[in-house]
Amino acid sequence: MNEKYLKIINDRQLVSVMNKTKWRELCDEFGELHSLNISIRYKLISSNETLGFSPVWWDELFEESTGIEWLDFNPIVCEHRGRLVSDKETDRSDEILSVLKDLGIKYSIQESYFRVWGYLSQDAHPQFV
Repeated sequence: MNEKYLKIINDRQLVSVMNKTKWRELCDEFGELHSLNISIRYKLISSNETLGFSPVWWDELFEESTGIEWLDFNPIVCEHRGRLVSDKETDRSDEILSVLKDLGIKYSIQESYFRVWGYLSQDAHPQFV
């Protein structure tokens, strides 16, 4: 593990929820479902910044997985159809939840998003589903 991340984990007394194998399975599965155009946002343990919702390259995300504190899936996919027609919204909740269930990955619901936790701090108390 990266020494920088190891120091942060120890200093903040973080507890790992996901291991490298689970991250690989999650990234592989969603990589195969790239046609769903699911957007995610995530927070790294090394920053207070939350990286906003956007489509993702799952292989690149896997490379950062050792530093991911949490990752949110936005189940609503918007498809732009033109200036005169409103965007088409598609709910991908079933597909996302199916993958998480099949892989045995616990998640919580934060606002209207599905959150997968990489690490928990002492003050984080998610209600896992």
